[in-house]
Amino acid sequence: MPIYRYGMLIACFTINIYKEMKFLIKNMTLLIFTDIDGTFINNDTFDEGFNTETVSQLKQAQHLVVFNTSKTFDEVDYFQKRIKTSLSFICETGGGIYLANDHFKITESSRGTYQVLYESGKIYEYKDQIQSEINKNFGDELTFFDDLSVDEQASLSGLSGHDLELASRRDFSILIKWKSTKSKYDEFKLFLKQFKLNLITGGRFSHICSEHDKGKATRLFIDKTKKFFNNSNIVTVGIGDSKNDFEMLNEVDFPCIVKSPNNHLLEDSLNGKNITFSDHAAPNGWIECIEKVITKIKSSEIVNV
Repeated sequence: MPIYRYGMLIACFTINIYKEMKFLIKNMTLLIFTDIDGTFINNDTFDEGFNTETVSQLKQAQHLVVFNTSKTFDEVDYFQKRIKTSLSFICETGGGIYLANDHFKITESSRGTYQVLYESGKIYEYKDQIQSEINKNFGDELTFFDDLSVDEQASLSGLSGHDLELASRRDFSILIKWKSTKSKYDEFKLFLKQFKLNLITGGRFSHICSEHDKGKATRLFIDKTKKFFNNSNIVTVGIGDSKNDFEMLNEVDFPCIVKSPNNHLLEDSLNGKNITFSDHAAPNGWIECIEKVITKIKSSEIVNV
């Protein structure tokens, strides 16, 4: 092998070791929950930047990364195949929790290549009844995603073709586009409570679902992980950008907000918490949050010595 090529290999190896060491925290495992749209990937370009490479480095440093998103199971599965990752994930705003096979083995139930940790009530159990009731009482205030034309769905979601089809395969939630006032929206939330349903505000749409959310799913995942790794010092991190991420961020030790036009609603909800903010939008803001949290933790270790 020519000397210059050998030198390049050594340099690349040294850089990779440095990056892994940068994320390594002595006697500590980070359990990182992250939203996808507007957080891990850019909300408009859908670009993930170098975040996939960073996930690999975090895993090599013995940290765990979990997607926590309003995307469907099929969307997350397809997304992971595209970016060549295989992470545990929470989908449809807490409706389903699925474990990658290299995470931990606690259930025999499976879906595709994932273990099923939890699944909420399916929408087919209540969709016809609730849609009829909503049309009678709030028909002028909202539009169901499924009732939009394909062009309208594509325009509002930023998706098309196969991606739009995957987003439409919802198991645990009904998407709506709200058209009315905030006071009517609050009234609608109360209306859904009598049917034991939640209304969750997302970046582009609102989600009607059973009484689950990203926070409840995060808490269940944390409890199961800590029970399985009973001798580990696990510190939890959450990364999001919109009000939809509030419940998730409220459950973790280090909540992080990636810069986004949706931040104002989220910041108001999390007042008083030790929040980490990125200076950049996704995808770069995601790595920035990771680095800032690890710097905080390591600084704290030094202080406590």
